[in-house]
Amino acid sequence: MINKLLSDIEHYIEYLEENKIYVSIHTTFTEYMLPLLKYNLHKNPKCLLVKSENEEWDKCIKQHEKEEEKITCRICHAGVEELIFPLECGGTLCISTEEKLENLCTVITPLCRMIEYLIFICPDDRSEITDNELVNRAIKFIQRNFYNKISNNDIADFCSCSVSSLCHLFKKIKGMSVHRYICGLRISYAEELLKTSNLSVTSIAGKSGFSDYNYFALTFRKETGISPSQYRKNTKTG
Repeated sequence: MINKLLSDIEHYIEYLEENKIYVSIHTTFTEYMLPLLKYNLHKNPKCLLVKSENEEWDKCIKQHEKEEEKITCRICHAGVEELIFPLECGGTLCISTEEKLENLCTVITPLCRMIEYLIFICPDDRSEITDNELVNRAIKFIQRNFYNKISNNDIADFCSCSVSSLCHLFKKIKGMSVHRYICGLRISYAEELLKTSNLSVTSIAGKSGFSDYNYFALTFRKETGISPSQYRKNTKTG
């Protein structure tokens, strides 16, 4: 039941994104909601560009820490019009789109109900998910800092655990190393900037967390099969 609901939520958000309706989820993520953590960040092209300046991420995070009690329309610090939907279980959904915001209730309300039901049916025996919650905290830290220079020591300190415990549990639960996960986030972010901005490839490498352009280009080609420049060309002409 939980896995099916998670899959339905992911597919629904992907459907919305295909229609240029961008969703970010802001709530307390438990072990069973780990697959949805990737939606804790906005994919709105304008948001991505503004937050390519690292300090803007912190402003965004602080703004979303304030929970709303009713559906609210606001202009965020990046100048993007957002519609905030409160979740009955605590937290919010943040929606941004070029569509008329007042027409979004029909498509966003079902998503709210699915997420609320997911939280309702997830087990709450925290003694059974201690290791998963540690990985959950690690992922949150990584998602908010992947564009900076971060080490396993930084992540382990944030999670109050040893580096060996972090690496072991992360590999066990996520099926990949911490480094591999960080690299995947950086490449995904670089892909979005290549598609939606006119920043130079060198600038995008730096803003995605790669201090060395050659390493970025090599890693990008390894992950995607093509160079960053060719990826941009393909997405611009596709």
